[in-house]
Amino acid sequence: MGGRGTQSGGAGEEARYRAIVDTAVDAIVVIDEHGRIEAFNPAAERLFGYAASDMIGSNVNALMPEPHHAAHDGYLDTYRRTGERRIIGIGREVFGRRQDGTTFPLELSIAEWRSGGRRFFTGVMRDVTERKRTEELQRLLVNELNHRVKNTLATVQSVAGQTLRNAADLGDARESLTTRLLALARTHDILTRESWDGADLHDIMAGLVDSYGDASRFELAGPPVRLSPKTALSLSLALHELTTNAAKYGALSQSTGLVRVGWSREGEGDDERLRLRWQEAGGPLVSPPERQGFGSRLITRGLALELDGEAALDYPPEGVVCTIVARIRRRPAAQPTPARGAA
Repeated sequence: MGGRGTQSGGAGEEARYRAIVDTAVDAIVVIDEHGRIEAFNPAAERLFGYAASDMIGSNVNALMPEPHHAAHDGYLDTYRRTGERRIIGIGREVFGRRQDGTTFPLELSIAEWRSGGRRFFTGVMRDVTERKRTEELQRLLVNELNHRVKNTLATVQSVAGQTLRNAADLGDARESLTTRLLALARTHDILTRESWDGADLHDIMAGLVDSYGDASRFELAGPPVRLSPKTALSLSLALHELTTNAAKYGALSQSTGLVRVGWSREGEGDDERLRLRWQEAGGPLVSPPERQGFGSRLITRGLALELDGEAALDYPPEGVVCTIVARIRRRPAAQPTPARGAA
């Protein structure tokens, strides 16, 4: 009875072991000390594309790309002779090779065990392709964020320096700097909402009008235009300067004044450009300023450089006119996604 009970218990343990291995999410491969495969669970079949019946008795190096494919037998021989462990009981990331020849990153942990005087090794493997892609995406995002933060800080530093140099007093400097930073912040909000993929000119203009508080003083007309983040930030700051100047000295300083902003697309392909015209009407008579302030320099010098285009301010008696021409940066064509696990 005792013998039958022991056999029954052994069969039960075997069944439980088989159920665990067969239903495991991770690939499990058992080899002997010579590298021959003794067990190959369903998850391993799905991971490598081989049927278990084809792999039992085969060398495990079939699952490895070079240089490990050729060197693995030597690794095992060295371990049998010296007991030196490189990966057993430690775990590491390696590359696997599928039946179709594609390679992929996997996380591998190996345990050694003995049975009936023989030595075996169990390898538990998990495909980490998606995790590696996520890590790479995070790395790219951090680098991009770092780049944007540096650019933004450089812009803020420049705006702050110019504001302080041109301000009549501390109160004027505080007000001017605050409104300029708010203009940048509004565009940052739009870009963040769009995952920094760009911004629509309509949204930039809507934010400008909302910040002024009276939409009836603006006439806007133009087609949809997608702006790069750099162009959106530069243009929004320039439009803010125009609005501020119009409110203090131009069309928006009088109840009858009006600002008309129209834009169009010119050219095709890589040569496509945005042409925007800001025109004031109904305000006081205009004459050219005796000297350029920060806003004027920002538009005619800085903006043209930033936008790889042109910017001009004209002062006809009936109202200020600003013409801006900027290259429309097209998004690069989507690249085909590599085949999963491709080398």
